[in-house]
Amino acid sequence: MCKGLEKIYERNKDTGAIRSREPMDYGNETTHPTQEEIIEFNKTQAEKMHHEIQYRVRREVLDELWAAPKVNHQGQWYVRLTDVVKIIGDDNNLYENESQS
Repeated sequence: MCKGLEKIYERNKDTGAIRSREPMDYGNETTHPTQEEIIEFNKTQAEKMHHEIQYRVRREVLDELWAAPKVNHQGQWYVRLTDVVKIIGDDNNLYENESQS
């Protein structure tokens, strides 16, 4: 046989099962991820977390909008825009951001 292509056969003492392996393959080596794999994993985890946070914030805002006091105008129910601004965020910060852009 060619060097490097031979197999090693071993019998498990407890079960009697026979397994084959390559030379220098002990079955207990651990492979470590590459830097690219780590970066890709971190990106996917960050995206998942971002989507979960977005969903949670959206759900909380909608819950508060449904709970806000409503006004009936010609048979339609409305929420005052000032209440919406209070729910979404601090109106002072909103005006500051608008004036800076």
